[in-house]
Amino acid sequence: MTTVEHLTELRYRILVSLGALLVCSVIGWLLIPRIVAVIVGMVGPLIFVTPAEAFVSYLKIAFTTGLFLSSPVIFWQAWQFVLPALFPHERAAVARAAPAAIGLFCAGLAFSYFLIVPIVLRFLLGFGTEHLVPALSIGRFLSFFLGVTLPFGFVFQIPLVILLLLHLELVTLERLRAMRKFVMFGSFVVGAMLTPPDVASQVLMAVPVILLYEAALIVGARRERARLHREAYSEG
Repeated sequence: MTTVEHLTELRYRILVSLGALLVCSVIGWLLIPRIVAVIVGMVGPLIFVTPAEAFVSYLKIAFTTGLFLSSPVIFWQAWQFVLPALFPHERAAVARAAPAAIGLFCAGLAFSYFLIVPIVLRFLLGFGTEHLVPALSIGRFLSFFLGVTLPFGFVFQIPLVILLLLHLELVTLERLRAMRKFVMFGSFVVGAMLTPPDVASQVLMAVPVILLYEAALIVGARRERARLHREAYSEG
């Protein structure tokens, strides 16, 4: 394909992705009453403190819902665009890794929604008293909610990234094991950067990072032993 053909193909893929995002965002707008009802069930009645806050929050809900619903179409269009440039073994590698990446991302979102968010809310709202009653605005709560849930989707990619680096022989298990103390320190730094500014969220982010890192090392060690066993068997 010529440069012009590549640009035409890219334009087509982008337009299809934007069209899917627009349609799914409209669906998200229609789902706003149900989504707000779920949020109210979590934290109680919400308020808005500026005239435009409720409207902007509705747009944020619609766009976030639309992005989530249209993500399969967007990923498929991206895959179709890069597919011709890949070698067969690269296509096979991406085809194996993509379902795992999507599954880990969804697992991270579910882990945060069902476990982390309730714990953080109970901890933070527990500081309310008879004279200090929480009144949450919808805009700030949405920022808090997205700030807690979305990072976990990316954090759960850690095992896949580590296994990919080991497969490409860009790092070794010994090197990764030697980096444990730096990972532990860095996980708290990442937790401070990716989560709302409270200690509970940062700790609850750091602990899964460390556990996922250790899980990746265990899986990597098993794969390494299996590879050495196959090599020894083939030589024998």
